[in-house]
Amino acid sequence: MRSRSAAILVAIVAASVPLHAQDEPAVGQEQRVDSAIAAYRAIKVEAKTAAQRKKALLWLGEIDHARASEFLQQELVAAGDGAFAIAVVEAIGKVPRPALQPDLLAVLARKTAPLALRSAVVAAIARQGDRAVDLLVEQVQQPEDVGDPGRRDALVAGLVETRIDRALRGLAPTLLEGPFAQRLKVLRRLDGVHGVPPVSAARIKLVKEGDLELAACAWRQLAVEKHDRARALAIDVVERVIDTPKAAIAVDLIGGLVRARDADFWPLLLRYGSVPGAAVKQALRTAAAAAAEDPQLVQWLVTQGLDDPQPAARDAAQLLLASAPPEAVKPLVERLRADLRAGKKKALDQAAGLHELLAKDPSWRADLAAMATDDDPESRMLGLAMLLELGSDAGIVPAQQYLGHKSWELRSLSIRYLTRCRDVSSVPHLIARYGREEGRLASELDQALLVHCGTRCLSRKEWETWWAKHKTGFVLPHEQLVSRAAAGLAGSGSTIAYHDIPVVSSRLCFVVDRSGSMAEKIGTDKKTTRLDAAKDQLVRVVEKLPDTHLVNLIAYETGVQPLWDELQKLEPENRDKLLATARALPLGAGTNIFDALERAFADPKVDTIYLLTDGQPSAGRVRAPDEIVEEVRRWNRTRQIVVHCIGLGIDSDLLRQIAKETGGSYKYVR
Repeated sequence: MRSRSAAILVAIVAASVPLHAQDEPAVGQEQRVDSAIAAYRAIKVEAKTAAQRKKALLWLGEIDHARASEFLQQELVAAGDGAFAIAVVEAIGKVPRPALQPDLLAVLARKTAPLALRSAVVAAIARQGDRAVDLLVEQVQQPEDVGDPGRRDALVAGLVETRIDRALRGLAPTLLEGPFAQRLKVLRRLDGVHGVPPVSAARIKLVKEGDLELAACAWRQLAVEKHDRARALAIDVVERVIDTPKAAIAVDLIGGLVRARDADFWPLLLRYGSVPGAAVKQALRTAAAAAAEDPQLVQWLVTQGLDDPQPAARDAAQLLLASAPPEAVKPLVERLRADLRAGKKKALDQAAGLHELLAKDPSWRADLAAMATDDDPESRMLGLAMLLELGSDAGIVPAQQYLGHKSWELRSLSIRYLTRCRDVSSVPHLIARYGREEGRLASELDQALLVHCGTRCLSRKEWETWWAKHKTGFVLPHEQLVSRAAAGLAGSGSTIAYHDIPVVSSRLCFVVDRSGSMAEKIGTDKKTTRLDAAKDQLVRVVEKLPDTHLVNLIAYETGVQPLWDELQKLEPENRDKLLATARALPLGAGTNIFDALERAFADPKVDTIYLLTDGQPSAGRVRAPDEIVEEVRRWNRTRQIVVHCIGLGIDSDLLRQIAKETGGSYKYVR
């Protein structure tokens, strides 16, 4: 093995040596090297961004000079397996550097080096010439090294990254030989490679002869590159699908069928789009752009797909219509408009589910405004909530009227709506409500008056006096002048905080992660676990909350364990039970964020949730972050719950999005 590796190293180095000796660099070139090194060092010393350092290093890499190569070699050693090592490798690969090929090959052979770094090394070597490419392709064709399976992946990824025709042609035979898993890896790496005849020919053979997963992937790639045989080959793939395909196959079938331009396949598109799994839903979202390019398919989805008897198929049709042009949704708007007037419950569900699509038609705002004044409570909530999502002021009058409604959810929604869609006429309505709310809604009312008036009063009488003095000719203050003060108002007056997020609600639910990863140590002494820190924060807050507050604790890991079925008043016995439970929380397994949130939202008394986690969803009915956010948005149109999110040791986009969608705060705790 050693002799073969040594021979390969010698061959690649030899392949990289220029065919003709070059003259010694001129004095001007030496000055360029000096300037480039000095500029790079200055940026490095000044701790500029990685992007600036990379730009300076690539400038140096374009200079074909021995001193430039020597400096880059030093930087490669210093970078180790860190992220910046990729930039060093890219700089080395800018011009032929035979002397540095052994250094690059050493990185490629290093098992600790990440795939991205090893792939960059392969790309840098491949750019040295045809002979180097051929030798790298030869390595791909060798049996996989069981001791270092990542090396072959790096070779394939690096060669594909170059987009060198010779490299891509060389990879084509590997699609037809070797173990299934190995061939599938290479095929998926070739995603996005179009117009290379040997690769296309190999894909056609896979459709005809390969395993179904290989065939589906190869056919989808042919369809994407608009190969002239793709449409005819569709039947070869779908005829082999028996019952429900696994998600990976469904993903490729969706990507191909949406481009097939054949009405006979459209029902299959929804059938495969109904296969459970986050990857399938993402495939439908990705396919929406291609669906929008086919007017006949769009029309079919609107007229038939959305009426499919299977809910999963209707959901698939909805996702495929996400990119449909505005004119395509007019018939759908007209149909829903008639159904809404007839009071059909199905129409209300469709309106909520298709809101983003329907909003492409400007007339949809008028329909939402009509929903906001409907006698049906759910219709009112949905209409006003969706107007708020659009930022439309068409619901100002009903929102003003609902400020005194018996439903706290509708009152909260109305306050939030008027806070965003400001109008002078709202001021007296907001003042009339002042002092009648408590907890979270009182805080929201304070904020609404601040953004309207640019000031703050502490009683309704004080507000009425202020308004009597200023109402004549009153003009709303500029939003920028009050935005900072408005942001700081939330939680003002509260002395209780959970992870520095003020507790202003009197009806709150703590949703706390106790997954296995919460065992990780934190702090400078590394003696406290994340779960210890979560328990400590929870105990401190619960001990301070008034007896009148309604509280619940929902701990979660793979499963979800609520302390009570619904919020309970913090009477002494309940407080003691909650504190004892919090202190004794054991470590569990996975991270079931979705089911835990769903359980908290199911309690009609809850108006505020504190969600704490240290990881990404790994268990539960829904795990894809974008799907969780979408479900929270759907629930909250009628619930109006604020979800404050705490990432313990993780800076989470999922938590940030949930907080944003619900009007909550996000806290990253290192």
